[in-house]
Amino acid sequence: MIYLVLIFFVFCLAMGMPIVFALGVPGVLYILLSGVPANMIPAKLIAGVDVFVLLAIPMFIVAGNLMNEAGISRRLVRFSIALVGAMPGGLAMVNVVASMFFSGVTGAASADTAAMGSILIPAMKKQGYEDGFTAAITAVSSTIGPIIPPSILFVVYGYIANVSIARLFLGGVIPGILIGFFLMATVFILAKKKGYPAGDRFSLSRLWEEFKGAFLALLLPLIILLGIGMGIMTPTEVSGVAVVMAFVVGKFVYKELTMKALPRILFDSAVLSGAVVFIVATNNILLYAVTLEQIADKIGAFLFSITTSKIVILLILNVMLLILGAVVDCLPLMIMFIPIVKPLFASLGIDPVHAGVFMVLNMTIGLSTPPVGTSLFIAASITKTDIQTAGRAMMPFLAACILVLLLVTYFPVITLWIPGMVMN
Repeated sequence: MIYLVLIFFVFCLAMGMPIVFALGVPGVLYILLSGVPANMIPAKLIAGVDVFVLLAIPMFIVAGNLMNEAGISRRLVRFSIALVGAMPGGLAMVNVVASMFFSGVTGAASADTAAMGSILIPAMKKQGYEDGFTAAITAVSSTIGPIIPPSILFVVYGYIANVSIARLFLGGVIPGILIGFFLMATVFILAKKKGYPAGDRFSLSRLWEEFKGAFLALLLPLIILLGIGMGIMTPTEVSGVAVVMAFVVGKFVYKELTMKALPRILFDSAVLSGAVVFIVATNNILLYAVTLEQIADKIGAFLFSITTSKIVILLILNVMLLILGAVVDCLPLMIMFIPIVKPLFASLGIDPVHAGVFMVLNMTIGLSTPPVGTSLFIAASITKTDIQTAGRAMMPFLAACILVLLLVTYFPVITLWIPGMVMN
């Protein structure tokens, strides 16, 4: 029965059905055909979202939209130009560094791509950067967004896997920085090869002026990390503080946030939040079917029948997730996959925080890979280039991201050092 339901789920995805229905309809079908009482359907829907920690999702989305409306992205770009713009491939370097800073504001890759792309892509094209290269670096740098806290994906993972969200946030810091450094190294090599221009000479006085302008935007991620790491606030409380701070900074400090814009900001945030929460709710029905049929145990037994090597099993999982991430968006993929692999991680003795970070990193790489890379589509649209051209230019950056993924997967200390140092 369950295999027919899963085949139907794959069929729904192949037919282009919205993911929220592709998750829910097979689960409902299983309940109706297996003799389970039908009142389990609304019960599982409600139970899937009746969780306090999920309040952090709409809060972080609102905070990110408020900060973006307040001109934060422009200030972060100017500060990044002053910091790394003088290096070879200056604007491409700025693209990466600004995304690292902006990820500490929004926690969402698509928001990062749209905000950074609208500012930097026209400037990069004007300086002679190839369209494919421009779209590729803009898309791939946005994968840092869900890794450096705050991160909506970490909130969802922590809820589903019953893992400390605070530890996940802290665990994402070093991997996020590593991605940034590896991408910058790739940009340096390609810029030297292709002759991309550097910006104006480095000026300490200019850096100081731009730092003062971007200080409050840079302060938000620090408040999040300190608040959570020191145990002062929960992730949900931190998200509320982020909303208040974003409003105060945008309205009274930068004075670019208008009361007229608030209804639109709240509406856009509600739409995105509703989509995320609805996916979590409908997935809970399918998860109920997967749990009853013990699919996780069967997959674990299958993998152990192939090999008992922890290294090989992790490699198989990474390859599987990279392939699936190219055709399924990372949020529904994570929601579907976590309950299945969680028992496998436990049997392998893998720390759940370590597992969460490398899984989220793996799935966010899919955001910049065709054919369903959301960030790549956004960047290519702004650049006015085709996906094939952007996809070919993506290969060196994709290799850099996969290298970081392997380091994070096989060296847990990269993920666990900061959570262990701060929270223990």
